[in-house]
Amino acid sequence: MHVGYNTNGLTDHPLADALALIADHGYTAVALTIGYPHVRPFDSDLGAQLGALRALLDTHGLQVAIETGARYLLDPRLKHKPALVDIAAEPRVEFLRRAIDIAADLGATCVSLWSGYAVDYSDPDTTRELLVGRLAQVVDYADRKSVTLGFEPEPGMFVETVEHALEVCRALGDPPRLGITLDVGHCVMTEPGGAHAAIADLGDKLVNVHLDDMTPLKHEHLEFGHGALDLGAVMDALQTSGFAGVASVELPRHSHDAPNVLRRSMSAINRARLPNAARSWIDNAAAVIRSGPDKILEIFPKAQRWMSQISGDATLMARVQLLTTLVAEIPDETAGPLVERLYQWGDSDERLAVLRGLETAALDGNFGPVTTAAGVTLAEDALRCNDPRLVGAALGGFGTRFLAQPTWRHGVMKLIFMEVPLRAVPGLRIRADAELSRMATDYISERTAAGRPVSADVRMLQQLAATMTEVPE
Repeated sequence: MHVGYNTNGLTDHPLADALALIADHGYTAVALTIGYPHVRPFDSDLGAQLGALRALLDTHGLQVAIETGARYLLDPRLKHKPALVDIAAEPRVEFLRRAIDIAADLGATCVSLWSGYAVDYSDPDTTRELLVGRLAQVVDYADRKSVTLGFEPEPGMFVETVEHALEVCRALGDPPRLGITLDVGHCVMTEPGGAHAAIADLGDKLVNVHLDDMTPLKHEHLEFGHGALDLGAVMDALQTSGFAGVASVELPRHSHDAPNVLRRSMSAINRARLPNAARSWIDNAAAVIRSGPDKILEIFPKAQRWMSQISGDATLMARVQLLTTLVAEIPDETAGPLVERLYQWGDSDERLAVLRGLETAALDGNFGPVTTAAGVTLAEDALRCNDPRLVGAALGGFGTRFLAQPTWRHGVMKLIFMEVPLRAVPGLRIRADAELSRMATDYISERTAAGRPVSADVRMLQQLAATMTEVPE
């Protein structure tokens, strides 16, 4: 399974930046919504757009699924119109053909589509006949292009349940190229057995998945944890079913906070992919810390024993969550000294978890002055070590926000010496200054004089910082 993110939640970012963010946050796929602002399917330069897009997908190693849910692409006044159930549906059919062409060009896993909202001027039998007839045309075209379609039931639309979607497939003779796209948030509203049961029932018919939370009473895509979805059960069901397609986060109303939503969503998914026993251990450990904060000094090292059978990443994930629980929910004057002791008493893996936890807490804004001061001391200590993991973590979200400029510059140059890619440093473009440019220039001169290669990162840093102003020490 490839976990992806839908570009309809990144509409304030140019496509190149959107794909870079998706990849940088650990996603391995993108759900590409065809339409403005990212892909202009009716423009004369579509071929050039797709050529550039293929290069970006290759650069970031991203799989792609094609989504066709742009709201006003075909009609500037009516959302999602015309649809397959409308009388004058040819623009929709033609758009879907174009989406299939794009999918074939990009090697996409599927094209996702839906019926459209039921219309009051037509009876259900006539509407169904229109839908099946139009969908047959689209399926025929997809078959000729060797592209898989994922038909999505959606609350409020003519086809809104999994069973109804399967009935439509059967009416077409269950063509091999027609599968189901399942939005697990929708299942909270429409599927009595829940998303995990729908996944199990669909089996091989499931070709595409949308991930989001939702409440039973309102069709609104929410971040995980803000609705009634059991994400752990969903991820368990997907793993059990052997689903190998793209499961993409779909949060179309969250572009205003996209970088943080990307991060929080991946964190929730990674946790949900842990075995149930591991998730329970984290929950129980967090509860113990809430009732007795000092207990974290005993629990933090024990995470290795509980999580190591899963993966090293699972141990890190568990520790980060425990530390963020401490910082967010325990009074600052208690949390700060405990954070410091966890780092001072810990091995390199535990220290990495402390720094990553500080980064997460900083991005979420959960800091008081005592913990902030302790964190600065720990980040400064990490910059003096020779473990590139710790140096990189020290320059993460916490270091970017709180480290003094001279210390931060030193850390950036240390990453250069360690040959750690600078993409690991958030905020580089807003903190680079003239002094950092001089440091990069001196480094380049020394390397050049010694006949040694100079990385593209250093030259980028030199050029980036050269236009910046001097920052007082």
